[in-house]
Amino acid sequence: MRIVKDAAARRSEILDAAEKLFGTKGYDATSTGDILRELGIARGTLYYHFKSKEDILDAMIDRLTQALAARAAEVLDRKDIPVLQRLTLMMQSLQVNN
Repeated sequence: MRIVKDAAARRSEILDAAEKLFGTKGYDATSTGDILRELGIARGTLYYHFKSKEDILDAMIDRLTQALAARAAEVLDRKDIPVLQRLTLMMQSLQVNN
């Protein structure tokens, strides 16, 4: 039975699966077929959301950049913390594994 998800949820699911596979197999060794098998979705579903594997990688980078920028903005908005400490905390928040 086919599971219908809203577009944003499906897109996020594809990015999550690609991130996992790129992390374990590497970008070059991961095919769009691997992503399809990981999710159990049809090729058309993937290509509805992304034009190519490169497009998926670009979207992953955008998502990560937005998350890091949001974390940094939260720190910078903390006016109760001295400026130099905020700057240090903001730089720490930009670390991917943070």
